[in-house]
Amino acid sequence: MGKGPRVLIVEDDDATREMLCAAFTDAGLEIVAALDGMHALRTAVAIRPDVVLLDLGLPALDGSGYLKRWRERDKRAQKVPVIVMSGMPYGQQIADEIGAVQFFAKPFDVEDVIAAIRRHSRGSRMAR
Repeated sequence: MGKGPRVLIVEDDDATREMLCAAFTDAGLEIVAALDGMHALRTAVAIRPDVVLLDLGLPALDGSGYLKRWRERDKRAQKVPVIVMSGMPYGQQIADEIGAVQFFAKPFDVEDVIAAIRRHSRGSRMAR
């Protein structure tokens, strides 16, 4: 059996990031985690993720700023589905504005996020 989708998790909260990494690994997903937007920018170009799971409230470079820069630097980034997770009051609106394929308000059910990753990664895995 091959590896699951390659997921870039961009989350600055240690507990949330560690929980996601453990759950995704158990689900057979291939994961790489970034702590902030600048780290995510370097990582996304290097690993070519199938899906990005993005927090909006990040230090140094926020989620929407990261996504804008990544899409400017890497033409393939336009085709990579982005799933936003946020506890921000206007998180859904921001997710819509940046072209996210799905939004999860924190706290969320991790099984729902895994299902969304599997659903949205199908097309981008073919382009890898």
